[in-house]
Parts: sequence; structure tokens; C-alpha cells
Amino acid sequence: MKFVLALLVSLVCTQASKFPPNFKKCSRKDPNIDKCFLEAAQIGVNQATKYYSQIGLASFAPLEISELKIGAGSQSVVNVEQNFKNCKLYGISEAKVDEFGFDFEGKFAHGKGLIPEIKMLCDYELNGKILLLPIVGSGSSTIILRNIKVVVRFDYEEEPKNGKTYFKFVSNKLSLEPDFVSFDFENLFNGDKQLGDNVNKVLNENSNEVFADVRSGYEKGLGLVLQHIINNMFSKVSEEEAFD
Repeated sequence: MKFVLALLVSLVCTQASKFPPNFKKCSRKDPNIDKCFLEAAQIGVNQATKYYSQIGLASFAPLEISELKIGAGSQSVVNVEQNFKNCKLYGISEAKVDEFGFDFEGKFAHGKGLIPEIKMLCDYELNGKILLLPIVGSGSSTIILRNIKVVVRFDYEEEPKNGKTYFKFVSNKLSLEPDFVSFDFENLFNGDKQLGDNVNKVLNENSNEVFADVRSGYEKGLGLVLQHIINNMFSKVSEEEAFD
């Protein structure tokens, strides 16, 4: 498999022993627990801009990632490792959650939703080929995904501590299906504007093909980010406190 992924996330570990204000709790005894889970997930996403930083969790507006490396694609469309640093992702807090829940017997959380737009602003380094065209440069980049269908699953283990049970999320599976993708890499070819503009134009004329070749890398990277966030949230709050 050609994908190579390294990830360092600049997230603040939780200091608090409670969920964000107004966080909706769901009781296992509730006959409408699936509806409660859905409402709680949507509230949690909406609060990500305002309250998370106050209790030591990473804000989603923007979500900051210090380093993200996405390897060459699997179909030889993208023969270059994409090195991104100092990333800011805008738009995740605008997600509409269509499904969310916990399977306590199977020990996993799962969800589906739609994000209208994710704008990813990063410093980049590229040196390789895309669509058989040489591409080299470093500078600022903007990648935009729109109307993204998202499906996610987080598997967890239970860890007893001080008479209570805590979740530790150990793996994830994230699917991203955007219906629009655009790329803008500034300062390609040491600032040769004409050559850089032409390559960006080719990338955008073939954006679906380009993104499809490296989609798995983006899914793995963002999946690890979200897994890190949900682990932070549940590291200080027990299963008994979360689902009273």
C-alpha cells in the first residue's frame, strides 16, 4: 500500500472532569436513546466553536493540525508525498449529524452526516508528479471540499479506574465523499506564476480523479484527529457519568 501517514495534532488535552455546558446526556434506560444520541451529537458539534476551549478541548473553529503527511496515491495519479504543516480546518463545526449512537455490546460509536464545506489552509511542501506533471514547491495552500458525506466508526475498549469505567477509543474508520474538490498551491516552481497557474488549473480540471487517488490518506489523517478529540473528551468522564 502506497499511503504513508504521519500525524501530529496540536490539540489541548482536557483538564476538566465534565462535559461542555448544556451537553445532553443520554440514559441507557431511555426507550428513545437513539434519538437522544443524535440530539447530543448535534449539540456537541454546535458547541465546538464556543465551549470546548473553555474546558480544555480543541475547538472545531478552526480545527488546528500541526503536521499531516499524505503519501502517494494507489493508482499512480498522485506520485508525490504531500507534506502539510500548520493546518487550520474550517467548516467541521457546521456539520449536520444525521445519525449517531453507541453500540455498548459491540463497543463502538458510529455516525453519519453532511459537512457543507471544509476549507483546509496549510503550509505545504511538494516534490514529485501529479497526473504525470512535475510538481515542486513550498508555500501556502488552500484545499476546499464541499458537500461531504461523512461516515465514521470508533471502536473502543473499557478501562476500569477508581471503581468506574472509562472509554479508550483504539481505532477508527472514516469515509469522506465530497462532490466538489479544489486545490490552490501558491509559490509552485519557486514562484513561477505562469507555470504554477497552469499546474493548479490542471489539478482542478481533474480534481475528482486527483482526490480519489489520495482520499484514503485524508480519511486516515482526519480519522486520527477525531479519535484524538473523542479520547480527550472521554478520558476524564466515566461511562457512568456520561450515560446516567
